Formats: sequence, C-alpha cells, structure tokens
Amino acid sequence: MDILVTGAAGLIGFNACRYFHQQGHNVLGIDNLERSSLLGHTVSEERKFYNLHALGRLGISCLRWDVSDPNIWLDLPATDAVVHLAGQCGVPTSIANPRRDFEINTIGTFNALEYARTFGAKFVYASTNKVYPIHDGWHLEGKRWRWTDTRRHLSGFPVTAMDKSGRTPYGASKMAGDVLVQEYGDIFGLRTACFRMSCIYGPNQPLPTEEQGWAVHFIRATLKGYEITIFGDGMQVRDMLYVEDLVRAYESFLVNDIKSGVWNIGGGPKFSLSLLECLDIIEKYTGKRSPVKFEDWRPSDQRVYTSDIFETSVGLKWHPIVCPEEGIRNILEWMGSNPNVI
Repeated sequence: MDILVTGAAGLIGFNACRYFHQQGHNVLGIDNLERSSLLGHTVSEERKFYNLHALGRLGISCLRWDVSDPNIWLDLPATDAVVHLAGQCGVPTSIANPRRDFEINTIGTFNALEYARTFGAKFVYASTNKVYPIHDGWHLEGKRWRWTDTRRHLSGFPVTAMDKSGRTPYGASKMAGDVLVQEYGDIFGLRTACFRMSCIYGPNQPLPTEEQGWAVHFIRATLKGYEITIFGDGMQVRDMLYVEDLVRAYESFLVNDIKSGVWNIGGGPKFSLSLLECLDIIEKYTGKRSPVKFEDWRPSDQRVYTSDIFETSVGLKWHPIVCPEEGIRNILEWMGSNPNVI
C-alpha cells in the first residue's frame, strides 16, 4: 500500500511512518517543521530536525511542505491512503493566533481530503477530544479528580453530540476538520476514520512542551533539572495512550474491511494518570524530582478527561497494550540513547 503521512516529523507522524515502513508499505511524509515557532519556543537545530533526519536514515522521504498551501497537493503522486496528522496542536496558540490555527487545522484538512478524493484514497484523521464542549461533573477524591457520574468514571467520556459552544479556537478548527472528514466519507464515498485522541505520548517526541506533549515534557524537565509549571492543582486526570498502540489502531482501519467511523482513542480509564502521579513514576525510575510551580487553571482546562474506548475496541478489534509506567520507561530509555534531544 502507498501511504501519505502528513505531520510526518511529529511524534505520531514519525512513529506512523516507521511502523508502516516496517510493515512493507511505501511511505511518503510531509511536514513543514513549524511546530516550535508556532508554540513560541526556541529549540536547537538537533531537536528541531531530529525526526526528519531519523526518517531519512530509515529511507523514508519527507517533503518540507505546508498542508495549508493548496498548490503542494498538485505535485504529489497517487496514493492508496492518507494518514492526516499535520495540525496546530496548542490550545493557547489557537487563542493567540486563531487564523493560523484555522489555516492548518481546517484548510489543511480540506486540502488533504480533496487530494484523497482525487485518488479514492482511504483517509485517517487525527481529531481530538477537544472537539467536545467543555464539560463538568467532577469531584476531588483523595489525590485525584474523578467523574461524579459513575458510568463515566468506569468507562470514560463517550462519542457524543457536539451542539454546544466552549471548545476554544483549537477545538473548533479540529471539529470543522472532523465534520468535513465525515461528510467526505458520506457524500463522496471515501473510507474515512476520525480518531478523537486523548493524551498521546511516546519516544521520538523531541519537542515536548507544557502546552502539548506534557508527559514527555515532564520527563525531559526532570532529567534536565528544570522547574515544571503545572496549571491547576496537579490532580487533574488524563488517559494516556502510547503512540505505537495508536498507530496499530490506524493500521486496523486501513488494512481491514472496516466502514467509515468516528472513534474515541485513548488509554481509557484503566490507563489514566494524574499529573502528580506521572511525576511519581518519573521519580521512581530516575530518582529525581523537579521543583513544581503551580499556576492558575487555564481557560478550558478540565479536571478529568478519560476516553470511552469500548466501541473502538470492538469496532477495530483493538485495545491498548502499553501501560503508562511501561511507556514512561520506554521514553527514558529512548532519551538515554539520544542525549542530544534532552
């Protein structure tokens, strides 16, 4: 299968390219390497180009093109599948620069869909749980926030209606892409999959920040001895999905006869952590604990988000394998082998 991966130099994109390449597929990547400048961070050349160079060593081509530019799509060869991962991924960035957020997340997705329509390609879209309106219904129990609704506590947040406001520009731009993907599946007969992702983490994330990629950011900050800023009380809970588990879900959709669909994708309640619990695991394996500075909750921050992945597990014959503790150990091993990304 010929597979085009956008956002190929990011955490998910790199791991998707590597995995599909190892499975014998022909892979072509696109990435404009805009992430660090969009998020307002100055990084070393080594970290900025780390995944781009790593793809080259694997023999995978990655074009430095911008998905929001309609002209680049005219020069791409035909493909059997598009794994569309390119995106502006920071909520604060979307508030500071909503135009660029919309250009990348909505127009970029429209461009990718038009390309897929030209060749009848299968289409995987990296959506987000931020397409859901900001919700409530939590209470503090011990050192963790938890859902007050028992069903949500046991199963996570379901795939549900989205008829309220309160998403932030990032959530709105991703929601627009999400709806476009569904409509292209319905109107034009493309086979499409929207994966509404929770917290994805893993090795080959050389540019983690407190805005996005917080788990790997915590690990890097601990190893460097940097102070960590936590917005809120640190007891907020997220479900964690190891990146290779995510890519296996993409593969299940692409290689099996599965109809178009919308799926929540995350670790679910069983693979969830509070921010402070994440720091506890890092300390367990490093013997180090960075100082923590607590700031006010940010707009749209949720006390709890865990994904209901029952329908995903059944529909895709998939389930997450790597627990957060094992995932954190894997990231520490990767960082130990690649000290220039720390």
